[in-house]
Amino acid sequence: MNAGVNIVYPIKGKSFPVIDPAVTKLKSAYITASFSTTCDGGGHKVEWGFDNTSLGSGQFYDQMSVQLVWKLPEGKHTFWVKTGRCGKEEVPFIVG
Repeated sequence: MNAGVNIVYPIKGKSFPVIDPAVTKLKSAYITASFSTTCDGGGHKVEWGFDNTSLGSGQFYDQMSVQLVWKLPEGKHTFWVKTGRCGKEEVPFIVG
């Protein structure tokens, strides 16, 4: 059985962006987020965002994959995805 929501990126608890050599201090960064949702039985709604801000929503039938880039300030953040009866997931991470 597939998980209802699978956040692929960002990775839980990691710091982004991944750069070498590390920068001493960031003000902000463009962060890639990616997720998929799988739920059988017809039309479903999905919503996603960072922290307390919804960035997008859509409808899908059985499965959907989304990838996006968003600029975030330095600090702790959470990327979240909600699909009603199909589940939800959130991933905390750090910019900086």
